[in-house]
Amino acid sequence: MVLILTALLLGACAGQRPQPPQIPAPAASPAAQLQHWTIKGKLGVRSPNENGSANLTWQQQAASDYRIHLSGPLGAGSTVITGSPAGIRLQRGGDPPMEARNAEELTTQTLGWPLPVNEMFYWVRGLAAPGPASQQQRNAQGQLQSLQQAGWQLIFSDYQNRGAYVLPTRINASTQGAAGPVTVKLIIKEWLF
Repeated sequence: MVLILTALLLGACAGQRPQPPQIPAPAASPAAQLQHWTIKGKLGVRSPNENGSANLTWQQQAASDYRIHLSGPLGAGSTVITGSPAGIRLQRGGDPPMEARNAEELTTQTLGWPLPVNEMFYWVRGLAAPGPASQQQRNAQGQLQSLQQAGWQLIFSDYQNRGAYVLPTRINASTQGAAGPVTVKLIIKEWLF
């Protein structure tokens, strides 16, 4: 009887294939809890229609409640993009406000280049946005270094401690739009919580 059990056990073990090592998923980042902030910095854009930069102040109250103020040459003086559950509004200088349901389409129509605000809500915190993403690479600390998502290729760098959070201070994003290639560079100089 013992001989039969031993033979069965050895047979069962011999039929099992070694499993590849499991790579643990990165631990949930404290930045995922960050929902309210003000960012101050610079936004640079290179596209077939526009090359320049602007000062940026981004006030975020929740995922769909924000105010982004661009000032300087790229903002043509002053451009304010506001988002709420009711929709997106863009006011440029003294022009009448434009409204839409999607910030990326609205900025493409009005400014000539896309600004994917819905995804940037996550990207500025060094996180992938919900939905499909590929080519995610992380450094030894588990911080996102590169990502391809929503038609954009992103590179995150210069992570710094900001209170309880470790956040990127530089994000380079590029996409191939209908009018040609677009590169958006965000330099975050200050986080206020």
